[in-house]
Amino acid sequence: MRRFPIKSFAIGLAIFGGGVMGFISLTKSKPVAAVREAPATIWRVSVARINLETVAPVFNGFGTIENPDTQTMKARIATDVSKLLVREGDRVRTNDILIVLGSVDAEIQLSQAKANLADAKANLIALDATETKDLEALTLDQQALSILDGKLARIRDLKRRNLASEQDLDTAKQAVVSQKLQINRRELALATVESKRTQLRTAIKRFEAEVRAANRNFESTVLKAPADGQVIEVNVVAGDRVQSTQNLVVFAPNSGREVRVQVPAPVGQTLTKAIMNSMPVSASTDRGHLLTLTRVSGSVRDNTGSIDAFFTSTDPLPPTGTVISVSIQLIAESNVVVLPTDALYGGNLIYRVKETNVLEAITVERLGQRPGPENTKVLVRAPNLATGDQILVSRLPAAVTGLRVEVIK
Repeated sequence: MRRFPIKSFAIGLAIFGGGVMGFISLTKSKPVAAVREAPATIWRVSVARINLETVAPVFNGFGTIENPDTQTMKARIATDVSKLLVREGDRVRTNDILIVLGSVDAEIQLSQAKANLADAKANLIALDATETKDLEALTLDQQALSILDGKLARIRDLKRRNLASEQDLDTAKQAVVSQKLQINRRELALATVESKRTQLRTAIKRFEAEVRAANRNFESTVLKAPADGQVIEVNVVAGDRVQSTQNLVVFAPNSGREVRVQVPAPVGQTLTKAIMNSMPVSASTDRGHLLTLTRVSGSVRDNTGSIDAFFTSTDPLPPTGTVISVSIQLIAESNVVVLPTDALYGGNLIYRVKETNVLEAITVERLGQRPGPENTKVLVRAPNLATGDQILVSRLPAAVTGLRVEVIK
């Protein structure tokens, strides 16, 4: 039996232990890297020193040419379209014939209305004549009653002397009663004359109105241009049967065009004050039309929050529906800061560079714009801005309050 080599094992164990101890020693004696703090990033930016000024802002926007006098011409009665003399887009002059409608129905209405009017006038004349004759007849009836009363008195006297019979007396009484009834009928007829006259005069006025309406309907069968202008739309063709109030053509006169401009609510308020104080507002289009402010809408659009301002011009404006660029010079404002557009962040935020070279966000009120020789400037105002402040004018995506910057000289 072989014995385990204890001596060889001990030598191997000693070598292994020496290696482990050497590794530990080397690990503890290796150099350690020093930890250094990374320097904070400093952004190099451009600034502008501001001055508080009194400036007239300029609002640039777009306007639409409209014509509030545009008419939709309708049929007054149910009839046929006899002739169509215009097409969509045709330009016409005042009293040019646009459409000829069938006039038979209108002629019938007019004839009936005239006949009713003539009948009422004839009845009034007859009533006046009857009244005159009744007055004359009433006088004669009263005279006849006096005669009959005298005859009755004589017969009564004869009857007391037995010279007249009872029948003679009854006959005389009956004659007196009949004459009184005749007088009552005359007086009743005369008493109702004024009411009949009022009724006839009322009927005459009603028939006169019917004649005017029928005559207007008859004249409307020839549709004419009310002014110089253009046919915008034609809704019928020759031979169509049209009903009352049915659309025939849409007509826009040459005059009356205006420019509708949507402006922000603050600009709308400024324009409203200018109108109330009779202050002129200068405005023009990119095509050289000089504009005059006439009115401002009294309500804000729900979908945009803007207000409509309306302008007219003595210059010929483009066709209705044309969109044009409009520039409006507003009333001068005080304590205004003029900045390049790059200085504005998010529409109403600018950054001031403090003495410690850190940014400070300031919320401003936008007043408008001012065109410049090189680029357009924005006009803003804020209560905590002062002359000499440095405002960031570089586009800095990382801009935030407290960010360190370095101002480029």
